[in-house]
Amino acid sequence: MKYALGLVVLVATLSFAGSDFSGGCGETFGIMGYTKVWFNMFGAENHDPANSFRGYNWTSFIGRLNENVYGCVGTQFKTWNGNTSIQVCDAFLNMKIIPELSIKAGQFRVPIGWAFNCSGGGIYFLDRAYYTTTTEFKNFSGRDIGVQLHGQFDMVGLDLGIYNGTGAYTDADTSTNKKIAALVTVDVTDWLTFAGGVSMIGQPVLHDTSGAVSQDEWSATAFDAYALVDYPLSETADLIFQGEFLQSGYAGPERIGGEWESAMAYNALLGVNIGIENSFLTGIMPAVRYESLSPYEFVEVGQDAAEDNITVMDFCLNCYITPKNNIQIGGRNFSYENENMDGHTDMYLGWRMNF
Repeated sequence: MKYALGLVVLVATLSFAGSDFSGGCGETFGIMGYTKVWFNMFGAENHDPANSFRGYNWTSFIGRLNENVYGCVGTQFKTWNGNTSIQVCDAFLNMKIIPELSIKAGQFRVPIGWAFNCSGGGIYFLDRAYYTTTTEFKNFSGRDIGVQLHGQFDMVGLDLGIYNGTGAYTDADTSTNKKIAALVTVDVTDWLTFAGGVSMIGQPVLHDTSGAVSQDEWSATAFDAYALVDYPLSETADLIFQGEFLQSGYAGPERIGGEWESAMAYNALLGVNIGIENSFLTGIMPAVRYESLSPYEFVEVGQDAAEDNITVMDFCLNCYITPKNNIQIGGRNFSYENENMDGHTDMYLGWRMNF
């Protein structure tokens, strides 16, 4: 993989040497991203703190070497409860080989999982779908170091990549089998998209210093499918629907005495984007999202599966001052199948600005 990355860097360097910068900096360098600030009121009993003011910024720095090659560095800044962090999350080069085929190398998002990969500046709620915070699905998606091919053939898109399997902010781990992922996207019409993908991870046998086996070999597979709808109801209103289903096998070695049940998640979003004239607002977008998640579970022989499903309901009213300037008023409700866990609702008031 490092040789493939080196090849892309070499080609990019040669391309840079022959680039024409006569068009000015605007054609070769750009900055884009979004900033959001919000006030959170937490509904869980005895939550500490009971409320907080938080801020977040995502900025992508894009340098275009020529019409076929560009590089991107993506950074995030977070401040919450008195804590502040700055991280470089994306760092990659992208090169167009032919008009229909390009190659990307570096650290970036694995293509599996719509909620992982949709633009943070276009989310209709404060946060992405809840499943993106869980280990069951972060193992198979999220950010990773790798090489990925993207092909676009009329209405069909294809992504195929191999990754180190270590996730973001970590060095490559040679003891982990590489992660392989593939995604097929079909733009059926201007307002309807279907997609399906698969991600595979694993680990070889691990030995301790004496040579004895410390962990057995294992492998796991995740499947993802989603549909996106942006249907024009009228000249000023669009119907928005997003539905996704994921299933992931247990990421770890087998155990004697039972079997692991796969984790599953599905979510569905419904909203209406309404344009407004002659008002201080340019549009409003009420939206709701229902999500159900079933975590990994080891079921012993002769025993019933535990009642541990989680249901999350997001709701939000987006008030667009301008198309890139949005006030969000909403909340997130948690419900638990486990009777020993109390459901709760978090509320928020946020402001997001895209640039």
